[in-house]
Amino acid sequence: MSEEKQEVSEEIEWEDAETTTRSDLISCAYYAISAVEDIDLTLVSKMEANRIKTIRRQSLDIIANVIGEMHAEIFDIEEDI
Repeated sequence: MSEEKQEVSEEIEWEDAETTTRSDLISCAYYAISAVEDIDLTLVSKMEANRIKTIRRQSLDIIANVIGEMHAEIFDIEEDI
């Protein structure tokens, strides 16, 4: 099963990644957070809870990164972030 997942992920081409807008990135990260927001971590396995925490952390990182880039562009700040 894991070999099958690896093959599928290798087949994905990220040609459209360059055309992804910042609002798309923020929206996707927000939707990911919303999808796991109401899941009670005490009711799922430890592995699933860790996966949910990872989704939250990565989504917040994406949002923070994109907002930081936008802020730097708007206020013409050097990249000291």
